[in-house]
Formats: sequence, C-alpha cells, structure tokens
Amino acid sequence: MRRARALITGLVVALVAARVHGAGPAPVLFQSGPGRFEVAALDATAAGMVASTAEDMWRLLAAPLSLPDGFSSPVLVRLVPGSDWRDAEAFRAIVETGGVVSVRIRWDEKVKAADVRHALARGLLLRLAAARHGAGPRLTAPRWLEEACVGWCETRSDAAQLDALKQESARLEPPGLEDLLSWRRKSENTRSLATGAVWLLAFLQGESGRAGEWPALLNRLVAGDEAGTALAASFPGRFGNEGERELWWETGWHHVRRARALPVLEATESRREIAALARFVFAGDEHDVVVPLREVLAHRSEPPVAEDLGRRAAELNRLLPSLHPFYRNAGLSLAEALGAHRPEAAPTEMQCAAFDRDWRDANELAASTDDALDALERESGAAGIK
Repeated sequence: MRRARALITGLVVALVAARVHGAGPAPVLFQSGPGRFEVAALDATAAGMVASTAEDMWRLLAAPLSLPDGFSSPVLVRLVPGSDWRDAEAFRAIVETGGVVSVRIRWDEKVKAADVRHALARGLLLRLAAARHGAGPRLTAPRWLEEACVGWCETRSDAAQLDALKQESARLEPPGLEDLLSWRRKSENTRSLATGAVWLLAFLQGESGRAGEWPALLNRLVAGDEAGTALAASFPGRFGNEGERELWWETGWHHVRRARALPVLEATESRREIAALARFVFAGDEHDVVVPLREVLAHRSEPPVAEDLGRRAAELNRLLPSLHPFYRNAGLSLAEALGAHRPEAAPTEMQCAAFDRDWRDANELAASTDDALDALERESGAAGIK
C-alpha cells in the first residue's frame, strides 16, 4: 500500500510540476488489467471511470466471447477533448499495424455512457479478431454483435434491465435473422434490431454444445466471413433452407425472452467474478504486486482504497442475485467485507475468515460436482459401448 501511495503522489507531483512550468497537464494512464484495456486522458477521474467500465465489461463478456486472461497488448483507449475532436462520429476504433487496436472517444459534456460502452465493445471485438487472425483488412466487429455485447453487459449487471428488456420484447415481433446479421453501421438504429441482438447472443450460446458451435461462429464472424454462410457452417443440421432458418430463430427468440429465471451465472463464471473482485493488484517499483484482501481492508480508511472498495462492493451487490448457488455465500461474505466500515460490523479478521471459509466450501462443492458428473458420463459412455 505504501508503494501505491507513492505512485499516486508521484503522479500528482508530475501534473502539478507540468502546470507550473506551463507545459499543460500530462495524460494520465489507467489499466483495467494486464493486456485488457489501457485508458489515457487528461482528466484522471474520466480515465478511472472508463477503465472501471472497461474492466466490468471484460468480466461480463469473458464467457460469451471466450476471452483470455489478457492479450499480448491491451486495447488502447484515448479520451480526446471535444475541442480537439474532428470526427463526425462519437468514437473511432481501428486495427493498427501489428494487431494493435486503438479506440478514440470524444470526451466533453456531450459524451454519452452508451457511446463509451459501444466504443469499448467494438475495440474488444476488434482486438479479439486481431488476436485470432492477425491484422488484416477483413477483420470486423459486426454491428449486431457489438449491440449484443452492450446489451448483455447491461442486463447481466442489473437484473431490472433484463426485466425491462423482456417486457419490451413482449410487444415486439422478432426481427428477421437476415436483417440482424446484415445490420450495417450506417443504417437506422431500430430498437427491434438492438433488442433482437441481445436475444440472438443468448440463443446462439444456448444452442451451442460440445461441438463448440457458437465459438466457431464467433471466430468466423470477426474474421470477416459472410454471416449467413458462417452461421450455416457453424450450426450444421439446424436448418435446411432460409425458411427453416427463420423458424429456428423465431422459436429461439420466444424461448429466451420468456425464460422466467433471472440470468444465473455458471459456477465457473461465478468463481471468476468473485475471484476478480477479491484480487487487488497495485503498481510496485518494478513489478505489479498482488496485495492480500486482509491488508487492503486494513487501509480502508484511506480515500483511494475506500473508493476502490466502494466500487467493488457496488459491482458485487449487482451480481449477487445472479451468482451460482455454490458461490452465493462466498459472494455475501465478500460483500460484507468490502462494504463500508460500520461500527456494528464484524472485525476485519472475522470478515476475511468468513469469506475464506465460504470460498473454500464453494470451490470444494464445485469440484465434487464436476467429479461426479465426469464419473456419470464415463459410466454412460461405457454402457453405450457395451
């Protein structure tokens, strides 16, 4: 923690010195995680907000997009003052030489949260494409998939947003699958297509099995393959002609929008989410340092630490309803530890011990369940061979 304070102090001193000498404020850099997003801006508060949003989106999209822990180089995000912005669009994302992805966002009082989320989603999809296929002119982030990623994050982080989407979908007819897959950036932003994009992402994941149909389609889409052809090749046997394809999609639309349960994360997703919120990494003199939860909580009265704990607690509280049952207790005990310090709260050591116990029990239960299912599958396979 002493090193983290020194880094922050050094940054403030550098900014003050730059202003005193008339050089103007230097850009501030924030990293959401190694190889994920790097945000640069003249406004430290703005850079921190965007980096926090970027990390939230990464964690929520890690499973749908099969993201790695990090890329060889992060998505480079630059917040450009409105007075210096010359583009007609609110943001721009490009793949540069060597596969580096650069995202530039206009930043002023007119900036919209939706534009920021779209910029981050497009940058992430392009970085995924470059990582899988190298830099090339055909790499793309399909419009429907960008919209789906933004909607997925909104409905996964806030269950009320999912309820609102379901209520809205009940009044809409499912958009044509061809219209969705061929949705162009310059075309009209219809709410029907935006809603359909979220349900299409959910549907394709649900239709994907051990053969990995959805990951295969995703790989083809970001490579720039024609969407209809890629869909037929990735999901063989689902439909024989265009009419059957539309019926397949319409059936899926009604199924996913009518599902009664709130979105529940898989055990693996829940474990990943909680682990990320309980892991603290601070910049050291030479290398990043992982700081134990107990040590971080011991410094919870310090403003930078208190702000980070508050952000994590808010994110965890949004996730609690969707955590897998195995990890619900671990989520609750971590939320108690991350929450604002109150006179009636249990001592820090007791909070950490409770989380450690619930975390260990959850992982043991998940591992035992996996072992039991693996054994059952082996027995079923052996019986089938006989």
